[in-house]
Amino acid sequence: MQGLEKVEVFIYFIDSILELHPFNRTEEVYHVTVMPCYDKKLEAARDDFVFQVESQGESNENTGLKITEVDAVLTSGEVLDLIQLKSVDFKALEESALDKLVTNIDEEGTLYGVYGSSGGYADTIFRYAAKTLFGIEIKGPLEFKTIRNSDFREVSLEVGGETVLKFALCYGFRNLQNIVRKIKIGKCDYDFLEVMACPSGCLNGGGQIKPKPGQSAKELIQSLETIYMENVLVADPFENPLIKSLYDEWLEQPGSEKAKGLMHTEYHPVVKSITAQLQNW
Repeated sequence: MQGLEKVEVFIYFIDSILELHPFNRTEEVYHVTVMPCYDKKLEAARDDFVFQVESQGESNENTGLKITEVDAVLTSGEVLDLIQLKSVDFKALEESALDKLVTNIDEEGTLYGVYGSSGGYADTIFRYAAKTLFGIEIKGPLEFKTIRNSDFREVSLEVGGETVLKFALCYGFRNLQNIVRKIKIGKCDYDFLEVMACPSGCLNGGGQIKPKPGQSAKELIQSLETIYMENVLVADPFENPLIKSLYDEWLEQPGSEKAKGLMHTEYHPVVKSITAQLQNW
């Protein structure tokens, strides 16, 4: 992937949504993400997320410049630590408009989302596949069936008495190990797997805000699930006007070569150096 193209995608977002002039210097952009997991810090440091600018403008000033896609990763727990460190009193702050840059919040302040506060990928793709492949539009929550435990659930679609789609949610390493074994011996019959390393998914991520004294992790997760569904209006992400304009004006259509080249990520094995291997001995 050309480094300049990635920069152009980011510039496109800023320029088309905020109607600002494109950045002249890519190093002036500092990209910070807030994540539920400490492992996202390691992921951001992978070579898969570092690109090199081929050329930029007539001066070629930044040619050869290596840029990380994410400059810093903070966990939600660390954000809380920063707030407490700075003694921020939200009740004393002046009201201000919501920052709606590339978000799922409309002009009235309504927050849109999908079913599933931790994931939602399997839910969304299942509905899209059912509609696109079989002309079936699914309304309401999907009926996931618990298999081994609450962290291993599946949902299927039947047409004419035949199972045509079979998706699963697989959270936690114990469940992941079982799935990997099935894949290795060719006995995994799922069309799509939503995989998360943490039990209960990202809501239980290692970087998340910890339960209050006397509150169990399970109670906190249930509380967060309830709050999410009470405050989020479920909507089809494929109908998001921002996403539609992105494809109409830039990426052509979902699955296009341009979309794959600019929006998809490939992971490669991390090769350990001899020094790193010796340190582990």
